[in-house]
Amino acid sequence: MKLLVESSGYYPYSMKPIDYQPYRPVYLFRGPPPDAGFSYGLFEDEEAGKKYYADLGLDSFSPLSGKSAKLLEELSSDEIKKLLADDLKKDHLRECECSNCGAAFSDNFHLGLKGREDFFCHRCGCQIPEGEKVMSSTRVSSSFSSPITKDPRVLDFVSKGLSSLMNSTQMHELAERISLKYNVDSEKAKHDILIVLKQSIPN
Repeated sequence: MKLLVESSGYYPYSMKPIDYQPYRPVYLFRGPPPDAGFSYGLFEDEEAGKKYYADLGLDSFSPLSGKSAKLLEELSSDEIKKLLADDLKKDHLRECECSNCGAAFSDNFHLGLKGREDFFCHRCGCQIPEGEKVMSSTRVSSSFSSPITKDPRVLDFVSKGLSSLMNSTQMHELAERISLKYNVDSEKAKHDILIVLKQSIPN
C-alpha cells in the first residue's frame, strides 16, 4: 500500500512538534484564598478580551480596565480549588492591597500577564499604584483567618443587614442624589457609599 501525502502538503518527519512538554495556560485569579470559604465567579473583560476568576461581590470591576466586568459563571470555593489547582499555590500568588478601599486579596496576574504593571482593584475599580500593590503576607492572611468571618450566623446577619440597607428608601434617595452630582450610575454610587461605610470601621 502506498501512502500519498504530496497533495496534502503534510510531511510527518519534518513537521513534528518540537515541544513535547504538556502545556497548560495560567488561569488568572484575584481574590481571597479559597480556604477562606468565599464564593467565586468567572468574569470576562470584554474590552480586554480576557477572562479571570475572582471572588463574588456586590459589583465587580475588571482588574485589567477598571470597568464593570461580566459574570459568566459562579463557583464554590471547592470548585475553584479543583479547577485552578497549581495556580493557587502560595509561591504562585502575591498578596496585595488597594490603597483606596482597603481591599486585601491575592492574585497571580504577575504570572499570567508578565510585563504588565497597571492593574485595577476588582472591588472599587480604582487603579492600584505599583508601589502599593504588594504587601506583607502576614497582613493579608490575618484579614481572612478569623473563624468569625466563616460563621453561618454572622454571614446570615450581614447578608440580611446589607440587603435591608441596600433596599432602604434612604439608600435609594442618597444614591440617586450622588449619581446625579457625580454623573455615575446609581449602582456605582451605592457601591462607593458602602466603601465609605467599610472605611469607617474602627481598627
